[in-house]
Amino acid sequence: MVIAEIGLNHLGDYKEVKSYLNTLLNTKVEGIEFQVRDSIFYARPEKKDLELNQQEYIDICQQIKDSGKNFGVALTDITKLDFFESIGTDFYKVIINDIKNKELVEALCKTGKKVFISTGLSSNEDIEELLSWAYCRNIVLNHTQLSNEASDSNLKAIKHLRDTHKVPVSFGSHCSNHNILYMSLCFEPSDILFYVKNESKAKKEWEKTGYPYPDEKHAILLEDVPEIVDNIKNLEKAIGSGIKKSFNNKLKIRKH
Repeated sequence: MVIAEIGLNHLGDYKEVKSYLNTLLNTKVEGIEFQVRDSIFYARPEKKDLELNQQEYIDICQQIKDSGKNFGVALTDITKLDFFESIGTDFYKVIINDIKNKELVEALCKTGKKVFISTGLSSNEDIEELLSWAYCRNIVLNHTQLSNEASDSNLKAIKHLRDTHKVPVSFGSHCSNHNILYMSLCFEPSDILFYVKNESKAKKEWEKTGYPYPDEKHAILLEDVPEIVDNIKNLEKAIGSGIKKSFNNKLKIRKH
C-alpha cells in the first residue's frame, strides 16, 4: 500500500483538508493518513489550532472510503480509539514516541486492523522487547529515520528487520531527496509512506507565526504526488523474482 501522510499539515483547517483530498483522491495512492494527538499536545500555544473535530473526521473518512482508498490515523490518544473505530478507520500508526506505550499498542492491535509501528528512534533491543509482548499478525514495523539526509536513511534496515523479526516492514520517508522512495523498492518494503504538503495561503499565514510547519522539508508537494506514485507503481514491477529464465527479445530493432 502506498500511503500519503497528511499528518498535521492540514493546519486544523477543513478547507485545507478538502484541497488535499481533491488532489489525493485522484491519484493512485491507496491510503491517506492523518495524525491525531492528545489533549496535552493541542494545549501548547503553537499546536492549539491543529486539531480537527469529530464531524470533520467523519466526513473525511467517508470521502476517502467512497473513493475506494483506505483511511488511516496516527493515533496517540487511546481515549479517541472508540470514535475512530466507530467511523471505520482502516489502519493505524504508532508514532515514534509511543513504541513503548503498551496500553496504546495493545489496544490498536486488538482492533484487528493493520498497525504500523514507527521505529525511528528504536534499537534492535527496543523492537525485540516490543514484539515480545505485542506480537500479532497485523503489526507492521515502519522503518524510518528522523533525518532529512539521504546518508542517514539506512535502507538495508528494511531487510534486516524483516529477516530478524519475521514481520512485514514498511518504509516511511523523512528524507528531503524524494528519490529515496524509488530506491527503497529494492528492499521490498511491505508499504511506502510519505508526507505531503500544500503550498497554500494557509501555509504562508501559518509560517508568519514563527512556528515551524509540521512536516516541511521531507513532505512532497501535492502537485508532484501523481507522478511520484505512478513511478513507484511502475518501478515496483522492475524488482522481479531474481530468477534468470529464458527470455524473448522484446526490443524493437530499427530496420534500415
